[in-house]
Order: sequence, then C-alpha cells, then structure tokens
Amino acid sequence: MTSNKIYLSYFMDDNTPLYGGDYGVKMKSLRSIENGDTANTKELNFCNHSGTHIDFPNHFSVNGKVVENYDAEFWIFDHPYFIEVNTVESQIIDLSLEDVNLIPQNVDFLIIKTGFTKYRSEERYWNANPGIAPELAEKLKSRCKNLRVLGMDIISLTSFQNRPLGRISHNKFLIENEILIVEDMYLDKLINQPNRIYCFPILRSGLDGSPVTIIAEL
Repeated sequence: MTSNKIYLSYFMDDNTPLYGGDYGVKMKSLRSIENGDTANTKELNFCNHSGTHIDFPNHFSVNGKVVENYDAEFWIFDHPYFIEVNTVESQIIDLSLEDVNLIPQNVDFLIIKTGFTKYRSEERYWNANPGIAPELAEKLKSRCKNLRVLGMDIISLTSFQNRPLGRISHNKFLIENEILIVEDMYLDKLINQPNRIYCFPILRSGLDGSPVTIIAEL
C-alpha cells in the first residue's frame, strides 16, 4: 500500500506575507531561452525567515545553533501530531496541563493548527497574529521529552501586538527547551494525523533560520 503525501509548506511567490509587513520573494531572470540564451536561469532574493520557515537558536542567541549543527537524521520525524486550537486576533495561545497531557508523550514534531491562515492574504495575518505563550514551552517539554519542533499556521511565534512577550517565548522554546519553531505552515489539507514528517531546510551554512519544505506522510 502506498502512503499519501502532502505539502505542509507554502510555495513562495511575490505575495508571500512577511512578519512586519513586507511582502514577496523576489525572482528575476538572469538568462532566458526566449531571449536567445541556451538555458533559463533565475535569481532569488528573500529574507531567510520567508514563507514556511524554521527558527534555529541562533535567531535569538549569539552562540545558538545554526543549520549545520543538525545532522540529516534530525529532519525526519516518526512521531508527529497535530492539535487544533481556537484562537482570535492577537491572542496569546497557551494550553492547560490537562490539554497538554492529552498529547502523546512520544511526539517529536507537534503542530498547532489554528485556522488563522484564512487571513493570509490580509494585513491582519501579520499585524494581528496570535502568538504562543512562553509558559507552554516547559509544559510541552515536560510531557514530550523527545519534542524537537513546534509548528504552527501563524506567521510567527511572536504576536506582532505583543513583541516583548514574543522575545521571551522564542528564548523559552529555542534556547531553554531546545524546541525549534516552524512558522507559517500550510495546514489546510492536514485533516488526519500524519504518520511521518520530513522537514528540509536550505543548506546554507551559518543560517539562523531557513525556509523549509515540509512533507507529511499520511
């Protein structure tokens, strides 16, 4: 039996929303067959925190890990799990201990699906986005010792309306609890629990974060 696979990453384009209000991943033609060249070649220009992307500890710590500090095996997750959370604009998302205890203990990639992605084409997606409470990091790590990544369908762990708290949250997850963060995930097609997740960053040394291609095996 073949498994079904779906993308959990957005394709980047000129309209990709970025935290802070910028838009777009720029692409221009360097060579074109239509113009007489022997091949087509493009140049891409984008922030490393564009589209569906991952934050490494170096994003908030000078001495924190960067992309090359993670080996190939790290990027395959055999025990993913997603939960659905109702949220409103600028809300700080937390989970009670009772809710956390419903999450399987062996989870290595946890996804929070909020549905806020329905506003991705609107300004509120970045300037009124929900954020994640710093207290949630320790709750999750205490329950799920093998948790390596927290993913979400909001543009940032930091609510734009509460940036000081967002900095604390990033430190709690990335530095104190060693949970990497994936932001701006495409979760519309994620209806059933995935069996495995593959998450692949751009392999450019020194990156504090990177766009990622995420594939879920259902």
